[in-house]
Amino acid sequence: MAAAPKAKTDAGNADAAADAKKKKKKLLLIIGLAVALIAISIGGTIVALKFLAPAPPEGEVAEEEQAESTLAPALYYEMTPNFTINFNVNGRQRYLQAAITLLYRDPLLEELLKLHMPAIRNGLVMLLSAKNFEELQTNEGKEILRKEALEIIRSQLQKEQEALVTSGKSEEVSPSNVEQVLFTNFVMQ
Repeated sequence: MAAAPKAKTDAGNADAAADAKKKKKKLLLIIGLAVALIAISIGGTIVALKFLAPAPPEGEVAEEEQAESTLAPALYYEMTPNFTINFNVNGRQRYLQAAITLLYRDPLLEELLKLHMPAIRNGLVMLLSAKNFEELQTNEGKEILRKEALEIIRSQLQKEQEALVTSGKSEEVSPSNVEQVLFTNFVMQ
């Protein structure tokens, strides 16, 4: 007689184990469905945003694609020697020493830079010496100086390039190819 209740207990344990497996399968199925629904929702949102986003103007797309496909490697031209400028601030002598490097991509531009470096350096010395010492101590002042230096370099190259092209001594190289003026050293004391 004792064997019969044990058989019922084993059958009950087997049923409980089967129920536990079914519950795990249901739970895993529900979790899988939830993950799938979340993935579909995110994918649908991304697709909807792409369709609803305004199309960029045709000119911008062409310029971006052309710039990405034809971007040449960066070239650097270090202007040596460094620029040293003195300031008189409240009766005290102050100094600025700046190392400037130009970033460009057209290899033909290097010869033009070398040829006109005295005129470019003169323009930069005049710009630096006209600045206020306190103004150059701020990041905004340095950024303004960097942009003004780029304008001076481009305008000087443009002026000299026009003279060479009209005389037939040179092929046209765009001065706007000088992309950035980089301060690789900027010491004020």
